[in-house]
Amino acid sequence: MSKKDNLIINNLQMLGLDMIKEAGSGDVGLTMDSARVFYTLFMKHLNFEPHKPNFINQDRLFVSSHFLPLYYASLYLFQKNLTIENLKDYKKFSSVTPGYLSSITPSVLVGNSAYGEVIGEAVGVSLGKRYLDALIKKEDKKNDLINFKTYVICTIQDLMSGTSYEALSYAAASDLKDLIILVINDGICKDSGTKTVFSEELTDRFISLNFDIDTINDNLSSIDGAIEDARHSKKSCVIVINTTYGIDTSREDTNLCYNEPLDDEEMASLRKDYGLTAPFMVLEEVKMEIKEALNKRLSRSLKRWYDLKEESLEDAKIKEIIDFLETRKTKLSFKADNIKINDNYDEELILSNSKILNILANKSPFVLCGSNDNFTYTKASINKSSVMSKDNPNGRNILFGSRTLAMGSVSLGLASLGFKVFLSAPLVDEAYLKPFIKLATLNSLPINYIFTNDTFLDTYEDNGYSAYDEISNLRSIPNLINFRPADINEILGVYETLSNYHKTSTIIIGGNKVKKLTGTNAKYVLAGAYRVRKEREDVNAIIITSGSEVSIALRLASELAPYGLDIRVISMPSVELFALQSEKYQSMLLPHHVKTFTLEYSSADFFNKYATSPEYVLGLTKYSEGGSKEELLNYHNLDLDYLKTKILTLMKS
Repeated sequence: MSKKDNLIINNLQMLGLDMIKEAGSGDVGLTMDSARVFYTLFMKHLNFEPHKPNFINQDRLFVSSHFLPLYYASLYLFQKNLTIENLKDYKKFSSVTPGYLSSITPSVLVGNSAYGEVIGEAVGVSLGKRYLDALIKKEDKKNDLINFKTYVICTIQDLMSGTSYEALSYAAASDLKDLIILVINDGICKDSGTKTVFSEELTDRFISLNFDIDTINDNLSSIDGAIEDARHSKKSCVIVINTTYGIDTSREDTNLCYNEPLDDEEMASLRKDYGLTAPFMVLEEVKMEIKEALNKRLSRSLKRWYDLKEESLEDAKIKEIIDFLETRKTKLSFKADNIKINDNYDEELILSNSKILNILANKSPFVLCGSNDNFTYTKASINKSSVMSKDNPNGRNILFGSRTLAMGSVSLGLASLGFKVFLSAPLVDEAYLKPFIKLATLNSLPINYIFTNDTFLDTYEDNGYSAYDEISNLRSIPNLINFRPADINEILGVYETLSNYHKTSTIIIGGNKVKKLTGTNAKYVLAGAYRVRKEREDVNAIIITSGSEVSIALRLASELAPYGLDIRVISMPSVELFALQSEKYQSMLLPHHVKTFTLEYSSADFFNKYATSPEYVLGLTKYSEGGSKEELLNYHNLDLDYLKTKILTLMKS
């Protein structure tokens, strides 16, 4: 290692340690031991353009949370996308350098920091890159405009998660070739504090997945050589890097590997050794050396790329791909009024959803669909396309099989590129997908989750489970917009809303047959709630409902009319959108003086806050095992006769 190399690495380490000290937490040992890896990547291998975080052919780098100080310090030193003040704000409220990797950080080198998710996201980006490259090569077989690599820097713990197992299995089945995983083996198991090594089990796993695997020590020449080999490999690659602690398992001084910053005396001693006189200081010779080295390495290749881009812009379809990558948004034009539905329309909701989804998806090649089965239950596939595979990279339907965790994490990577992703699964799988939904919502990613088999009456055939509290769980996620449409009209309204919505949402639908209902209207879905049945004279009761239960509420209102009840029925396809409406609209729709019932085949949640009192909630209060529809409705006191009697009793009280 030359003196210049050592100088830059020391400065990089010190910036990371300063951030840990300022924040009061961070992995000191990994920050010290992994600086050589970050230095080698940024100085010698990563393709990027300094000062331009949205350079579309930039190599993508995903890191797990242990490496955030080095990651941010690298963005400051090498890519020039952060300032010293940004580094000082590490982990602070509203900072662009938070304690998790987020889209708010000014760089396309971005990934999430939770265990395992970082692997899945990288797989998603690599998959999306291959799809885009295949689209370009349909127009020009020799065009190499999009050829970036996807890197991951992670620890053994990341590889132990179920998410990483599933994501790597999917990567192997897809035969991805531009994925390079650098595993920092520091020899410490953080959970137990005991020493460990990169086990044969993990090595054998990568060999069985047909990855190229290389195990090296953490000197610069070894790191450089291994990455260079990986860049030219025809397979996905894993490089295991044994750090100081990973090599010497006899060492006892493992304190540096825990989340405790060095004390002032230790920091001062290191700073003195590195020739630094103050926190967050960067030597001028370090800045000059980095600038000159990167300019020498990158300038020629960047010029070639920009020349190719200019030539490519002459092709309308390739220009569309370039615009998509630069904006990271899928442009869609969808108007519900342009689609006429026959008054006799009567079809399963999942088939109605499939038809409207396909109308939307056919408007852009950047809409992708994924499912954790073979689309049998959800029907949410793009009919004019096929299943994406290593032999068919242009397929727009992504079949994950039973890899539900991989589906959740891989979709995050696809959406980070800008793809509008529709993922479908039975509603009972909400628990598996919830961590990824939270991450998608946190980063405002355009992922739309389609959940089917939406009530306890609609059993998921593979496991016999039924949905009970899943809708409540989804509505509890901040900033997530949930839709539960009642019929084809409301489904049209959902997709018109989503065509201009570039954040995270869910669509919750049942498999039952539903006619086009009288009173439903696509344009009112955007308001979150509206009247589907108006009172004839003076309203004396309101039923708020959603989804499949709208038809039940309409029937209840009709059959209770002879008893002197003039009932207004409110369809509330989106609780969240209704909450955004003006107080005037809300009070007009739901006058406080009118007794109000809520009807939904799920457990109590935010939806039910509009009920006059808990007695007026017509929903689930207990679990049940299998049975016929009639038996289950009777058990839960949701059969029509019971509901009519309960409403009449409460209205008389």
